[in-house]
Amino acid sequence: MTSFVRLLAFPILLALMPAASASPAFETKTICRTAIAVLMDRDPKLLQATDAPDGDVVLTYARPFDNFVFTYRCKLEGDRVVWADEPGRWRDGAKDAKVSFEVPTGSDRIRITVSRTKGPTLQQLFDHDLNEVH
Repeated sequence: MTSFVRLLAFPILLALMPAASASPAFETKTICRTAIAVLMDRDPKLLQATDAPDGDVVLTYARPFDNFVFTYRCKLEGDRVVWADEPGRWRDGAKDAKVSFEVPTGSDRIRITVSRTKGPTLQQLFDHDLNEVH
């Protein structure tokens, strides 16, 4: 009976384990930096990203002409980027813009897509150095 349970449990464990793969092409902090930069029409290199104790990412941007600091929070839910002003609410409501990311297969680039309920959809592509690719 014990060997039968082992034989049955092994395929189940294999099915539950994530597939072995190389490390992700982009870290969560990088994805958040590029997404917030697209939303705020900023250069992602000007955003500083740190990991918060709760697992979210905290981003800051110092406006160059007066050094006023803007702070945002960000988290990933699948391929969706959910964000909030600090302090402020998470932008995950039905009327909020949907922000998503994609790393095209075989690519070292990241595409950020912002789909607004009213208005055009915006897409921007960035390389690993956070340069926009046209």
